[in-house]
Amino acid sequence: MASAAAVSCFSTTIPPHLGSKLVSSDIFLRLASPRPPHLRQYSSLTLVRESFYALVPSNNRRTFAAVAQDEATAAVAAQEEEEEEEEEDTVAAAAPQNTKLYFGNLPYNCDSAQLAGIIQEFANPELVEVLYDRETGRSRGFAFVTMSTVEDCEEVIKNLDGSQYGGRTLRVNFSDKPKAKEPLYPESQHKLFVGNLSWSVTTESLTQVFQEHGNVVGARVLYDGDTGRSRGYGFVCYSTKEEMDNAMETLNGVELEGREMRISLALGKKS
Repeated sequence: MASAAAVSCFSTTIPPHLGSKLVSSDIFLRLASPRPPHLRQYSSLTLVRESFYALVPSNNRRTFAAVAQDEATAAVAAQEEEEEEEEEDTVAAAAPQNTKLYFGNLPYNCDSAQLAGIIQEFANPELVEVLYDRETGRSRGFAFVTMSTVEDCEEVIKNLDGSQYGGRTLRVNFSDKPKAKEPLYPESQHKLFVGNLSWSVTTESLTQVFQEHGNVVGARVLYDGDTGRSRGYGFVCYSTKEEMDNAMETLNGVELEGREMRISLALGKKS
């Protein structure tokens, strides 16, 4: 019965063509055919899906569901990664004086007060300005900081540029001399999505595991900008397609720190 329903749905319903917040440092800071009356509350696609699902052995249904979930997660991960990189495309405007710094790749939960506290370990900022989205009120992930002297600026750059904060690598430079945009991690066209990672897996431990199966060009575990906690997935890039295919075949389903990795080809653009 289910088989007949599936054949009927596919043969009659699918068309043939388808196949500033400003803070001073002193304040501290998402053509169906007719159906029987008892089925009219369902869409044609629902019938197709449910009829097909009835044909799948029960012991394989979980596999289909897991694959679908992994594909959806990979698509979201790729989109989030692209959005994160686009936020880094903002270039600072030139400052009247050369004592203004640009801070990039800030965690989204870092406000002006927190940033000022970090900077004060090396020099006293005159003005700290984390930029926010006017519609959502959410941090845009970068800020401008005015220092007293060029020497103070250089001291801050020396100590904070490239340092880790909230799971992110800070980018600090003079605002009138922005650095050329660099990728957040080395990439290649041979890129894998690695899902279902344990929260304890880091970029370093992920790289170590995949390095045993080929030359890893770059790897990255993604972290939540607000909490600093791992999002449970990451990306790994290899030098060649053969290495990528070998790693995917060998490591998919292998347990890493208590959880079985789910590996697939990464979606979205590749740098």
